Amino acid sequence: MKKCVSAYAAILVLVISGCYSTNSIKSSDLKAYEVKNIIDETRQGDFVFRLVSEKEQYKKGEDVRMYGEIEYTGEKDEITIHHSSSAILFQLTEEIRAYDIDYGVKDIGVSTTLKQGEPYREEYEKMAIYSADDPNDYVRFIEDFLERDGFPLGYYVVNGQTDFSVASDQGVEDEERVNMDAAIDFKVAE
Repeated sequence: MKKCVSAYAAILVLVISGCYSTNSIKSSDLKAYEVKNIIDETRQGDFVFRLVSEKEQYKKGEDVRMYGEIEYTGEKDEITIHHSSSAILFQLTEEIRAYDIDYGVKDIGVSTTLKQGEPYREEYEKMAIYSADDPNDYVRFIEDFLERDGFPLGYYVVNGQTDFSVASDQGVEDEERVNMDAAIDFKVAE
């Protein structure tokens, strides 16, 4: 009889813990988080890097609109930069669940021409990767993130980065390296 009760208790604990998922958060969980910055800007030499979310709070199912910009402010009419698959990278973290939303880099050695005073803009495109070794809750979150319209409920911090080199008249050895970061945050609620 004691073995049956112990087995029943163990099964009950497994069922209850299986029903609870770190993927499930409520709008009330978001009240503990305050959006601090929907626009951030940094400068390095002749370049400005901007990261922007169009809103502080999005509704569940609504498209999250954010973008990064690189602006060349130097003396030349235009300049060519060399970078990986994208001149602007977006690293997201859903803070309540403590989930990083990772992405893969497709290409290297891409070039982009920047015109003086005209911001080069890249809109955020939803993407994410995970591995077979990741925890099941995380995998379910990423699959849900990719399949749904908009983002799951949560408080998101976005670390944007631009990392490129500037073509030099003297050759590859003299290329200027530019690496700038910016951070914004926003919520997705009911």
